[in-house]
Amino acid sequence: MLRETVGHLRDLPRYTQILSSLARYGYHDLLNALNLEILAKPLEWVTLGEEAPPPERSKRLRLLLESLGPTFVKLGQLLSTRPDLLPEPYLSELALLRDQVAPFPYEEVEATLVREFGAPVEQLFAEFDPVPVASASISQVHRARLADGRVVAVKVRRPDIEELVQADLDILKHLAESAERHVSFLRPYGPRSLAREFERGLLRELDLGLERRTMERVREQFRDDPDVWIPQPIRERSCSCVLTMEFAQGLRIDDVNGLREAGIDPCLVAARGARIMIKQIFEHGFFHADAHPGNMRVRRDGVIIPLDHGMYGYLDRATRERIADLLDGLMRQEADVVLRALDDLNVRGVRLDPVSLRRDVSELVASYSDLSLDNLELRFLLGDLFAVIRSHKLRLPPDLVLLIRALVTIESTGRMLNPNFDIATELRPALRRLTVGRYSPRRLFVESARATRDLRQVAMMLPDVLSHSLESIRRGELTLKFDLQHFDSMVRRIVLAANILSMGIVLAGLLVASSLLMTVESQRFTMLGTVGLILAGALAVVLFFTMARRV
Repeated sequence: MLRETVGHLRDLPRYTQILSSLARYGYHDLLNALNLEILAKPLEWVTLGEEAPPPERSKRLRLLLESLGPTFVKLGQLLSTRPDLLPEPYLSELALLRDQVAPFPYEEVEATLVREFGAPVEQLFAEFDPVPVASASISQVHRARLADGRVVAVKVRRPDIEELVQADLDILKHLAESAERHVSFLRPYGPRSLAREFERGLLRELDLGLERRTMERVREQFRDDPDVWIPQPIRERSCSCVLTMEFAQGLRIDDVNGLREAGIDPCLVAARGARIMIKQIFEHGFFHADAHPGNMRVRRDGVIIPLDHGMYGYLDRATRERIADLLDGLMRQEADVVLRALDDLNVRGVRLDPVSLRRDVSELVASYSDLSLDNLELRFLLGDLFAVIRSHKLRLPPDLVLLIRALVTIESTGRMLNPNFDIATELRPALRRLTVGRYSPRRLFVESARATRDLRQVAMMLPDVLSHSLESIRRGELTLKFDLQHFDSMVRRIVLAANILSMGIVLAGLLVASSLLMTVESQRFTMLGTVGLILAGALAVVLFFTMARRV
């Protein structure tokens, strides 16, 4: 196992560091489950003399991920939004993870800008503040001014972050593969597919060129909406590792006291922010998947400014309609609608017990039946639904996870601004528009036209297909073939078994007949009995070797 592990690694010291951290934080059981017990004992010596890890396993997990750097911090942040995978104590603990890290030197920022744009910083910007205004695990942001006077934010990716992240991702994928193979209770959750999805999201987040294109797309979506402003990216000063955009000034959306002092009604901000996010989800199907309060600003005029567009989710119209059915069924406490919507959304398990799932969903819905829609807190309802999903080991599509994460963020932020915030009130118009849209004359016409076109194509093909089929039948060329996998091998085994059985019957007959002949007091019969016994012995040898060769 160790030789196989080393063969998959690009960075053996990093792999050793990860395993040492697992041992240091008391995860010897996981090392053993991964068949790395050969390493567990030596790594125990590495941890001798160090402070004992806290007893709470959830806290140990957070400290472990923090100690391993940016990739694992991002993994922990992702897991903190997966109530379908982890129970509440883990979610609360991992939500404390922050990727605020020490900034990297300005000399490296300058080197990146010169390398990417082929000119000194003084020629690229009229002013450039060497002290960053924000620093995170993947990038840091500097304030600058363009030659035309516009104040901009310059987001610069950390040097060599791609190599570090890719090495960590390779190790994570290998550990996930081992976990899926050896840790039975993790297998239903598909660790390999989770690792691949995490890799896809993190690599997209590293591509600042993709973030620039996302910002341009979202600016177009809200072009005519006066309640939201997306900073304009500066194309000529942007690339895959640098993103320059208009500088966004405003208050954090959760700064309730600051909003009131600025004369902004927090209740209005809650409703406006929810409307913007719900519009992205259910109208455009392209939504900000990381819109926590740290990524949302409010201008002095009350306009909302979403920041950090590196993580977005996408939902096609059919998926949006199914999600609308799910939310509608939850809010109306209709178990059958919820179950049908989960099935339509491909929320399935490896060994699903449909009777048990129906019972648990019905009990969940019944437990909220005494609450009106105005008093219903969606985050608690979704939390209970996730508990059911987790207990049945169901798998959620990645974009559905991002959507539910966004909805929970909307509600929690809204209630922070307004204790009486009701997300159901904000959701109902969007859900109603989706429902009405299904039966709009335009859509019915489009779908009818598509069905008519498909029928026309089938009708045009049918005469040719029938003509060719009839001609083949007339010529005797149309044959029916059954291709049963391993059928020939099965037939050979049956024939062999029949032959061995026949030889055994003949052998038994020879033995009985020869023995009877030997009892007759006649030289001729005695000779025949002897010959029969010799033949039976030869046949027994042949039968023995035939059976031995097939075992």
